[in-house]
Amino acid sequence: MTSHPSASELHRRLRQATRLPHHALDHHPLLVPLVRAGLSRDEYGAALEALHGVHTYAERGILAFLSKHPVPFDYAPRRQIPALESDLAALGRTPIRLAVDFFPVPQSVGALVGVLYVLEGSERGGQVIARILQERPLLNLPTAIFSGYGSLSHQRWDEFLPFAEAQCPADEQEIAGATAISMFEAIQGYLDAYRSHPGQS
Repeated sequence: MTSHPSASELHRRLRQATRLPHHALDHHPLLVPLVRAGLSRDEYGAALEALHGVHTYAERGILAFLSKHPVPFDYAPRRQIPALESDLAALGRTPIRLAVDFFPVPQSVGALVGVLYVLEGSERGGQVIARILQERPLLNLPTAIFSGYGSLSHQRWDEFLPFAEAQCPADEQEIAGATAISMFEAIQGYLDAYRSHPGQS
């Protein structure tokens, strides 16, 4: 019988495996302005346009896996594209999607857990950004994407970790960690490609 690691052990391994790529992404030139004074609406809109592409590709892979391998995890209320499209519409911007796809498509539950770990973790980090943006009321920026799950945020994270523990056996931990690293690197690559896209600085 395959053994299952504790949720805390799985979380620890994922957090340790992704420490460096997570740090690099936090310091990406498209994202850094979000937490600094002097943020402009154009900078904010550019970040959201790039994130829209990230979530479009990431969600495509998640939904493709779930359509073939049902697991006890309701992903529908966790989708971030509607929030991004609402924010972009409020900014008067139309979502764009670059014809580049760096994103891992899960082929196992361990890989699914790795992808979801990055996305679910980003929702928690988004709340920090939302609080900073709310301290700048003169910008009047829409923040649906960073408000995430709102009052359900802790509950949904607490639901994700037991799901990951139950579904990711010990022999899938390495796959989960490697896929989470690939996910961070894919996001970084997409943001870099967006910055190089004609019309972007």
